[in-house]
Amino acid sequence: MRQEKGNQERKMENKRELRITLIQIIIYVVVMSVCENIFADSESQGWRVIPAALILAELIFSMARGKKLKAYGFCPSVSMNWGKTLFLLPMVILATINLWNGIAFRFEPVETVLYILGMLCVGFVEEILFRGYLLHTLMQNSVRQAIIISSLTFGLGHIVNLLNGKDIYETLLQLIYAMAIGLMLSVFVVRTKQLLPCCIFHGVFNALAAFANRSGETMTYQLVICIVITVIAVGYALWLWRQKEA
Repeated sequence: MRQEKGNQERKMENKRELRITLIQIIIYVVVMSVCENIFADSESQGWRVIPAALILAELIFSMARGKKLKAYGFCPSVSMNWGKTLFLLPMVILATINLWNGIAFRFEPVETVLYILGMLCVGFVEEILFRGYLLHTLMQNSVRQAIIISSLTFGLGHIVNLLNGKDIYETLLQLIYAMAIGLMLSVFVVRTKQLLPCCIFHGVFNALAAFANRSGETMTYQLVICIVITVIAVGYALWLWRQKEA
């Protein structure tokens, strides 16, 4: 009876954590989407720093207060097996993909710094929410299901870009490769118990867009880039999945 009662309590607690996580994700998406629309006509690129940094601070404080930094992979109890992760080379390659069409200075120096800081914060926030909170909560029921749901949720979350006036074709491609990247990062966390490398990768991936050369990016080029990202991310995820957990 006690064991059954304990199982029921754990299931209820898990459902409560899942609800809280989904609410946090929705709040994050809404806040950033509203800010995106408010500053849509502004030349400033630094607006993301304020909401993203505040949300990031709240998430880290919440994890520290609940003593869950280790559980979510910020202070892992095991060291990284660099060989089994291919020394993070696939992640390094993907992180630089915004520079493959050349380098351009899109903003003024101060705006560039603010853009980079803002996008680094966004990367950390999204990894904490999707590969920290959501993945960790779902894994208590099924690891494979957790990986799939976390990846799909992360990818589909980008559909909000359509509401912010982004191009349909570009957004659909983003949905596809975002799911692939979500799969890669979810498997990475499951196998290594490390979240910080995912945060850094995501932040750098976003931040290097400040130097992306958008001229000459045809629909064909965008499709090729989407395919390359998807192939590398899914291939790396399969490699990691075959490795034993840390």
